[in-house]
Amino acid sequence: MQRVLVFSILLSLIPGYSVAQSKLGNWQAYFLNAHVNDSPWRFVFDAQHRDHGLIGDLDHIIVRPGIQYFHTPTRSSYLAGYSFFLFQNEGDSNNTTLENRIFQDVDLRHSVGRVLLRHRYRAEERFVQNAPFAFRLRYSVFIDVPLNNKKVQAKTWYIPIWNEVFINTDPIRFDRNWLYVGLGYQITDGFGVRLGAMDQFQTAGDKLQVVLSIHHNMIFKQE
Repeated sequence: MQRVLVFSILLSLIPGYSVAQSKLGNWQAYFLNAHVNDSPWRFVFDAQHRDHGLIGDLDHIIVRPGIQYFHTPTRSSYLAGYSFFLFQNEGDSNNTTLENRIFQDVDLRHSVGRVLLRHRYRAEERFVQNAPFAFRLRYSVFIDVPLNNKKVQAKTWYIPIWNEVFINTDPIRFDRNWLYVGLGYQITDGFGVRLGAMDQFQTAGDKLQVVLSIHHNMIFKQE
């Protein structure tokens, strides 16, 4: 009943936004975290595709690998990585911009009862085609609320919520804010899917994204 209610709320949000805005964005993402047994070192990777509309009008593509160190006693992690972005203007497939980024993350995790919280602090060094070097800070809070189990494990329905704020170091400090709510299902301990809605707030106006994401935790066992 809880998951039906959450999904109904998501569906009710979409028509309201589509009337108020010319486009409803579409976003697909794959997230991988891979490591050997209990090694603290991990390879992380994500690939994302976003459309300006529901289909057929590319917004941008992201490819983002990194190396993460996970400190088990404090449930914290430290990540350094590289991002490649390809952007296209709405309705114009010939107008393409490339961007390369170097980024660093610090993640802190804790629980409140059965609710898992993760705080991510990210710094980005941005090298945008035909633009000056830029530096940006991002803060995210991720909240996972399991529904039918005490924690998110195999065969668990849960509500993922997150909010992220982007801050520039140039005179225009505020960049954007993302707010997401969805419904997730953890198929196995290492593999799950989520469907949700993300409101992107910018000074130029809001935009709603329908987000489908796959989350993969891969453990290689060493003989």
